[in-house]
Amino acid sequence: MNPVVASVRLVCGLLAIVFSSSLALAQATPPVGQPPKDLGGWRKDDPRRVALERRFQERVERMVRERLQLTDEQAGKLRDVATRTEESRRALRRDEMQARQAMRDELWAGDNANEARISELLDQMPRLERRRLDLMEQELRELSKFLSPLQRARYFALQDELRRGMLELQRRRVGADSAADRPGNGPPYRRPPGGQR
Repeated sequence: MNPVVASVRLVCGLLAIVFSSSLALAQATPPVGQPPKDLGGWRKDDPRRVALERRFQERVERMVRERLQLTDEQAGKLRDVATRTEESRRALRRDEMQARQAMRDELWAGDNANEARISELLDQMPRLERRRLDLMEQELRELSKFLSPLQRARYFALQDELRRGMLELQRRRVGADSAADRPGNGPPYRRPPGGQR
């Protein structure tokens, strides 16, 4: 397997979040001499994006090895587990996002909301949570075959730390974008056609 692809899968497994972290990744490690930039504007084969992702992946892998004090054999097995579980994680994240969006759509409909659809979505929520717990239990069973209890605890603590860091960076970016859109920042404010101030 291509080492870059293997690295991407490892990082995805470690973070256990949507790799929409490209937005946070751009904030965390911008190109030298350039302001932070949203990777969404770069093509996947753009050399700058590839280099940025590689730097990030190497940093995470190095952090994991150091924090968990892994041997080469353990690191290889951890990479395998992360690769195997990532497909299930990705499917779960996709289903959760779709369910949340569908619920938002119904709530925005107000009195016209489809109550049968809302009931279906409410029933779906605990099933999604059970899938998350089942996936975590499966991962823990696999990790217990080659990691000590202390290493497993450190692994999940590191996952949580990385996840919180990514979410914080995303919140900062969203806040910065919102501020830039307010009147007085950036281009002059324009009234909508036919509207009033």
